[in-house]
Amino acid sequence: MDSRTILPREGHNRIRVLAEQLGERIPILLGKFVMASLSMFDKGTMEPPRFDVSGETASASPNRTETPVLLDSDIFDLCFAIVSSRFPEDNGAIRMRQAALVMTVAKETAAGRKPTTSSIGRITGNRPSQMILLAKPLEDRGVLTRTRMSAVNSGKSAKVLRVRPDALEALEAAHVAATGQPIPRTDPDTVEEA
Repeated sequence: MDSRTILPREGHNRIRVLAEQLGERIPILLGKFVMASLSMFDKGTMEPPRFDVSGETASASPNRTETPVLLDSDIFDLCFAIVSSRFPEDNGAIRMRQAALVMTVAKETAAGRKPTTSSIGRITGNRPSQMILLAKPLEDRGVLTRTRMSAVNSGKSAKVLRVRPDALEALEAAHVAATGQPIPRTDPDTVEEA
């Protein structure tokens, strides 16, 4: 059945990001949340939500967990780790391009778009094949995912790029596996200029 829901702007933004990460349409995802909540009510594992006078929903459980979404500061830390890494097959220019790709994917995702190698190529003036070559090592290292989704561009399916919530930890693990060392954390104030 088609039902209508009204969400606060903050809640809608979070649902939009989650729907894109899961490859779901927002109305379908909201329906799944409602059905999951009804199921928990039926089993007695969840209290009904409380409402304050402003109409905002208050948490029934103070210890609830939220879906991890990469925040701005996390993206900055991830990009700094990418440029600080020393994978044998990468050079400084490649690391800078990889950091730029991650920032662009995060920006496009935050804006509610579904970034693909083709759309990133259009933004940066590059061929999609170049973006694939840049994204592939990041995918192998657990930084990015490429997930096929339907109705991305004019109803066509495409592989959508996403920054994984655990990207920093995955990158660190991949670096240790490839080099035997953790990613060096250099204080920019102590680096001598060339």
